[in-house]
Parts: sequence; structure tokens; C-alpha cells
Amino acid sequence: MTDIQALRTQDYSTNLELLSQQMTAKLAPYTAVQQASGNKAFRMLSQIDKTDAIARTTSAKPAINIDVNHDGRWVYPQMFDWGRVVDDIDLLQTNIQPQGAYVRSAVAALNRKQDDLFLSAFFGTAQTGETGSTSTVFATGNVVSQDIGGTASGLNVEKLRAAQKILLDNDVDIDMEPIYIAVTPKQNDDLLALTQVISSDFNDKDRPVLQDGRVRRFLNMNFVISTRLGTDGTYRRLPVWVPSGMGKGSWKEIGGTVRKRPDLQGEPDYVEASMMVGFTRLDEDKCAEIKCAE
Repeated sequence: MTDIQALRTQDYSTNLELLSQQMTAKLAPYTAVQQASGNKAFRMLSQIDKTDAIARTTSAKPAINIDVNHDGRWVYPQMFDWGRVVDDIDLLQTNIQPQGAYVRSAVAALNRKQDDLFLSAFFGTAQTGETGSTSTVFATGNVVSQDIGGTASGLNVEKLRAAQKILLDNDVDIDMEPIYIAVTPKQNDDLLALTQVISSDFNDKDRPVLQDGRVRRFLNMNFVISTRLGTDGTYRRLPVWVPSGMGKGSWKEIGGTVRKRPDLQGEPDYVEASMMVGFTRLDEDKCAEIKCAE
């Protein structure tokens, strides 16, 4: 039921609770965040490629000038709104004050939207170059096949090792920042069936692999459970990344309020929330994908 008329009652209950839903952003917090500006695009990062030092073999040589390749990463703002009129007529015919619950619902909706934007940017095309006119796609060499560890298999240790190896081969310094992997409840359940995960022999008492029935960390990876992960049409796509590999440009963080609407009869309350953000992949070498059968 979407209409507040469904809540009208004689003397039933004064409680208004939200149905089961994701309330906080699960993936978006693990990014490099910058305050953004500009109404069309924001150059979030200027990058230089790796270089090589040149040996000096004789004295009094002329100064050298090494070629350095420069690049840029661009993020684009997207505005999202949530609004709901709370009319006095409705308030007088119900025993509840829904404004607070509406604000919570609005913030939750915007948090979920952030995760959707994260995933779209993670697997999508990043705009790069001096003006953002160059399209950079996800690196196909950073994809762990669904057949690693078994034909059309679910999540397993072999796939996790393969993803970690991709990052290490790309010179990602996993001693300096943590690795994150997003999984659905199905992949979490896959891991719970593996002895290497559930055995106490693999659990550090200070940093347990398994906690409260959930895999928290394994092979130096931190696990985040999300129900918003998509598929390629056949297989589930799991993102694996370090925070500096993904960027969030923040024009306006989530804000919610309840205000009067003098333009409407009776000046009813109006619950609203909004945000303006954008996400982009910052470094292909720091992002990998695992494909899993379900």
C-alpha cells in the first residue's frame, strides 16, 4: 500500500515502522571522496604514469628530461530527490506522526542509490584524459572466470586467490590499504561450506574470519554483503577493490528536512531529502571482478 489512507485507524497503533530494507550505504563508504564543484563535470584526480630511472654512467652529463604521461579522471554529478506531502487531513485521521519515519525512509533510499551508482561506475566506462573525452573500459584481464576452482562454480578460495593475485600483479600495495569484496548472501553461504573458512585453524582470534555466521575477512579481503549486485546475464559479478581505486565526487551529501508547504492548502508538512553525487573508477589496476554461478 502506498497511500497514507491505508494507515487511517480508529484506535489501533501509534507506531510506524519501516519494512525490511537496506538502510545504510554498504559499498559507497569504501571510496576516495572529494568535495566536488561545477555543474557538468569535475576533474577528480590528476594522475601520472609510472616512470623509470636512468643510470648515470659518466660524469658531467647534460640534465635529462624524462617523459611523463599525465591523465585525469572525471566524475559527473547526478541529483536525486525524495519528497512526500503530509497533509493535516491525513494526520487528523490517524494516530501516527509519520514525518520521522518518512525521513528515515528517504535517507535509506538515497543510501541504496549510492550503492547502485558505485556498482554502475565500477563496471562501467570511466571518462579520462585532459578533458574527460577519453572512454576507459573495465580491464578484461582483471576478471576472474566463473570456471576457476570448478566449472561454473560459486565463490571459492581459488577465485579469491586469483583476485588477490590480480591486484598484486598490478603492484597494488595491499599493505597500505585494505581490499574489499562485495558478495551476496549466496556467496557468503558458499564460503560457509568451505573448511578453510570455517575451521578454527584459519581463524585469528584477534581478527576472526567468521563472526556471527558471516564471513568478515579472508585472504586479507574484507567482505561486504550486498543484495544489489548484478549479473552479466548469467553469472553474478562481484567487485573487488581497494578504496583508492574508486572515487566519489560529492556536490551535496544526503540531507533531509521537514518543512511547511505554504503553496498548498492548510500549509501541510513536506518531508524531503536529496543528494548530488557521482562515482567513477579511478584506477583499473585497483579493481577486479569475480564471476560466480548461483
